[in-house]
Amino acid sequence: MGKRKKRQAIKLRLKGQQVLIMEAKLREMAGGQLESLMETMRAEIASQPPLEGSYSARRGEYCIAKFADGEWYRARVEKVESPAKVHVFYIDYGNREVVPSTRLAAIPPAFSTRTLPAQATEYAFAFIQIPQDEDARADVVDCIVRDIQNSQCLLNVEYSGVTCPLVTIQFGDTKDDVGLGLVKEGLVMVDVRKEKHLQKMVTEYLNSQESAKSARLNIWRYGDFRADDADEFGYRR
Repeated sequence: MGKRKKRQAIKLRLKGQQVLIMEAKLREMAGGQLESLMETMRAEIASQPPLEGSYSARRGEYCIAKFADGEWYRARVEKVESPAKVHVFYIDYGNREVVPSTRLAAIPPAFSTRTLPAQATEYAFAFIQIPQDEDARADVVDCIVRDIQNSQCLLNVEYSGVTCPLVTIQFGDTKDDVGLGLVKEGLVMVDVRKEKHLQKMVTEYLNSQESAKSARLNIWRYGDFRADDADEFGYRR
């Protein structure tokens, strides 16, 4: 897939050994479509309020959810623990929340993702694994936020994951690879891929990892810890 330059609102979260990137389109980029859809949807809901408790949440379904501000937003059900604890993802803004099913309702067909696609997209960094140590994980997030928050970046989808696409991100001005920079600084490990078309990038990442290990940078300051800790901490070579 081709690279896209965009200025986006970026949110980060950690999941296992991945850094997940939430990309929410800025209002000027959505061309007012989202705001118009929200206004029309809320007006319809106000005129025909959903019957409280009538919605039965199912994992993966789109719905509408009443956020903490009292307004209705489009959402997707991610997990149902019980009627009192439903995990939802707000598909246009990237927030997550646990709500009771009484704050959920079926999404009116006129406001589905067919009318306007979800405006928040989640990706994961390609080719890298983050360490399990909490301090090291915090260093990775701090570094990424410092580097890419409110910057123009080039995002390229490299391969598909189980739950989201995996991407590389380059700075718009220098074209430097953000993930590769983390490897060079010894902040993350390389997640080796076997696909033939990815081998040139994998080799570049592995060479940078070896340089960081030789220099004993950050997570490599005590040498290669993975052989002893692989089973305990779930590291993959």
